[in-house]
Amino acid sequence: MGSIKVLSMMERPTLSAQVARHLLALINKEQLRPGDEVPSEVQIGKDLQVSRGSVREAYRTLAALGILEIEGGRKPRLRPIDPNVLLQVFDYALNTAQVSVAHVLETRRAIELQSAQLAARYASDAQRLCLRELVGQMRAAGADSARRVASDMAIHNVIAEASGNPLNTMLLGALRSPVEASSRMHLNDSRSPAELIRVIDAHEVLVARICAGDAVGAASAMSYHFDLALIHVEREEARSNEQPAPDKVRRTAD
Repeated sequence: MGSIKVLSMMERPTLSAQVARHLLALINKEQLRPGDEVPSEVQIGKDLQVSRGSVREAYRTLAALGILEIEGGRKPRLRPIDPNVLLQVFDYALNTAQVSVAHVLETRRAIELQSAQLAARYASDAQRLCLRELVGQMRAAGADSARRVASDMAIHNVIAEASGNPLNTMLLGALRSPVEASSRMHLNDSRSPAELIRVIDAHEVLVARICAGDAVGAASAMSYHFDLALIHVEREEARSNEQPAPDKVRRTAD
């Protein structure tokens, strides 16, 4: 096998990456699906004539990426898509200030405009009923900010599911932490009562357009909803950036 000679001359980290790529190519070639077994570390080592340590490193990398399920005494299996892998990446980016909440909203906007259009076409009767109930809960939340946020999150999750595109649900799930942060900022008590009513009204119009099967109207309503959110979040982030750091406040006070 020509690839064996190439692999045998590789440095260990590169060799492990090559083994991982070989396994991914094999998965594609054999058209394996989640739950299917993949060759054992021993078998892959024999096939490629590489050390078991290199194969084990490749398998652990694929397990960390949520591709393989490895349990003692069982052959490795393919896992279903796991949004938690992407969740860790997005959380890290947000926590280390490599992206902002406004960036998250901009990305969500692109995903959720399409989700709203598809949901208007494909939502089931049960999903439409659920959306109506959630909007009612959002309006009934009153001064309960946590309840408003929970209703908001649930509405967007149902819309993603109703779109029928599993990638929309997966990406929204992966963005869960920054989405919650943006939702809290969007629906917090710093908004005036009139602003909050405007936001709830926007959700109600969005749900009404989806339930009416109006794909164009649903996309327009979702776009307006994100306009309101972005204006407020950018205002809150600017206000936060203007505030002096705690240590500077202490030094000034001293």
